[in-house]
Amino acid sequence: MEEIKNLLEAREDYLIQLKKNKEKSLQFAPEGSLRINRRGTRMQYYHRNDPKDFTGKYIRRENFELVHKLAQKDYDKKILDALEKELEAIKKYYLNDPDRNVERIYESLHEERQKLITPILETDEEFVRKWETVTYQGKEFSEGMPEIYTAKDERVRSKSEMIIADLLSKEGIPYRYEYPVYLKNFGRVHPDFMALNVEKREEVLWEHLGMMDDENYAEKNIRKIAAYIQNGYYPGDNLILTFETRNTPINQKLIMQMIQHYLK
Repeated sequence: MEEIKNLLEAREDYLIQLKKNKEKSLQFAPEGSLRINRRGTRMQYYHRNDPKDFTGKYIRRENFELVHKLAQKDYDKKILDALEKELEAIKKYYLNDPDRNVERIYESLHEERQKLITPILETDEEFVRKWETVTYQGKEFSEGMPEIYTAKDERVRSKSEMIIADLLSKEGIPYRYEYPVYLKNFGRVHPDFMALNVEKREEVLWEHLGMMDDENYAEKNIRKIAAYIQNGYYPGDNLILTFETRNTPINQKLIMQMIQHYLK
């Protein structure tokens, strides 16, 4: 619903500006209107200044610019009329309490009544609840690996992953850690995070590549990124990539910016 409001506001701004432009154009338009008459294969143009004069005065070829101005005037008047009607419709929409739209009627009901009803559209809360309750088998931790836990007491493999996970949690972004994804012609992978953009209800994979100064590691992950792309996961779209080396550690400020950009 918020997206519809934003579209309406943008449309309203566009219409208001267009209305100002057309009103200004009409101020400089010539008096009267244009009558067009076909005579054989030729078109004849007449300038009507008197509403009672249904014929008008013939416009000669040397004054053809007047024909264009009168035609433009008629067009602009029709545009202005349509603009006013559309702006009035938008105004009525706002006056009709747009916050109480059909999707939000379910949210307004008592929770006990909600349990008895199948809504036309799941609320964000219900959608997230179902998304978060999906069970899956992540990757196992090798014996002897350091035990690193997030603020949600979830074990991860590195401090950088812990930072990303905690920032996702802080911003209220639902995620699954190392959720299995099958890539055609590559096999099963476990991206570090599968995050959910709640507003768009879109899943976004997040790979943090933390040893890019290791040649073998970099080569392996370049092949994986290629496989992601071949399977419809595009960096900067539904695939977030962050990088790290020994000399260039994770930047929390940049991570937060990426969360705001891709997942909010």
